[in-house]
Amino acid sequence: MREHMSHQERRELWRERIAAFYESGQSASQFCAEHGLKPHQFWYWLRRLRNETVPGTHDTTFVSVVTTSSPSDAGRSPLTLRIGSVEIDVRPGYDASTLAELIRLVMHVC
Repeated sequence: MREHMSHQERRELWRERIAAFYESGQSASQFCAEHGLKPHQFWYWLRRLRNETVPGTHDTTFVSVVTTSSPSDAGRSPLTLRIGSVEIDVRPGYDASTLAELIRLVMHVC
C-alpha cells in the first residue's frame, strides 16, 4: 500500500474492506487477522463509514424469510435480536444462512 494516500483514496479502500468483511461472514477479529488489519482501525472505519450516510438516502431492501417448525420446537420461545432500532425474532428451525444475510443487511443500513 502506498504510504501517502489521499483522504478519498483511504476512504474508498476502507469502504472496500468493510464490504469484504460483511460478505466474508467472519467475525471482526478473524477478518482483521486474515487481512493484516489492526482491530482498532477496523472499528474506527466501520463506525465512521456507517455514520456518514445521510438519513433518508437508503434504498429499502426487503428479504423474504421462510420458517418451518417441527413438533419438538412447539414449546420453545423465539430469540429476539436487536440491531439498532430493528428487532428480529428468530424462531427454532431458522435457516442460518438466511439469518446471517439478514443481519449483514440490517447492520449495513442501520
